[in-house]
Amino acid sequence: MGDRNAPGAVQVITEPDYEAMVIGAHPDDDDFGAGGTSALWAKQGKKVVWVVMTDGVEGGEAPDMDDVDFMLAREQEQRAAAEIYGVKAVEFLRFPDGHLTNNDETRKAIVRLIRKYRPRVVLTHDPSQHIFAPDPNTEPEATGHLNHPDHRATGNIVLDAIFPAVGNPRSFRELLSQGLLPYRVHELYLFYTSLANTYVDVTETLEIKGQGLKCHVTQFGPNVDMTANLRERSAKTAKEAKEKLGLEMQHAEAFRRIKLHIPPTPADEAPTEVEE
Repeated sequence: MGDRNAPGAVQVITEPDYEAMVIGAHPDDDDFGAGGTSALWAKQGKKVVWVVMTDGVEGGEAPDMDDVDFMLAREQEQRAAAEIYGVKAVEFLRFPDGHLTNNDETRKAIVRLIRKYRPRVVLTHDPSQHIFAPDPNTEPEATGHLNHPDHRATGNIVLDAIFPAVGNPRSFRELLSQGLLPYRVHELYLFYTSLANTYVDVTETLEIKGQGLKCHVTQFGPNVDMTANLRERSAKTAKEAKEKLGLEMQHAEAFRRIKLHIPPTPADEAPTEVEE
């Protein structure tokens, strides 16, 4: 961190514009990770923007399908779902699905969007979550799975963009001429995590989440109703919230929450009076 009072120093903006930015690797990742939370916050009048990192073209079972047609179909599905949730905007970065890499190009793309929308909270994949697997000794009939490399790459890209680049005036300096000034994100919410410490009650928006997921026809078919599955998973998460934190809710989404900036209170900013 440099001298903020140096000649020519650019001050870091701390006042958010949007409440939240959700950044997922593929179309439908934002839905699964934070669809209920996004719909809830939108319902409360808060502005939410979604970002999709990849073109999503490897998310299918028909290898002969045209890549561009498939990409555009998935983007249209994501736009339709976002409209149901009340999400204000969706940004598609179109990096190659299955080959996402944490590099200057991908980090700069995220820096640009965070500075553009200035979200108070950024929600994304937990990059430390590599394996989801129950203990085979206690659950012999259950199977685990490996977290998609694009999920882990997305989380790393976002975290490495937020610090230090988003708030550093000397990082990607060409963005300054575009009016994209350094900004400080207040909080991180990481989804698809086994280290949850925050639970959002999505009971009133669970049906909306189910409606949104129905839009992803290329992934689930035209007649799949995921409501029962969503109810089961979100009820299990709510049970976890009660066991860990004593919270009472029917359906929940879970996050690993990290505070990065706590705005000063009016009392903190008030000048100190000196008695004579």
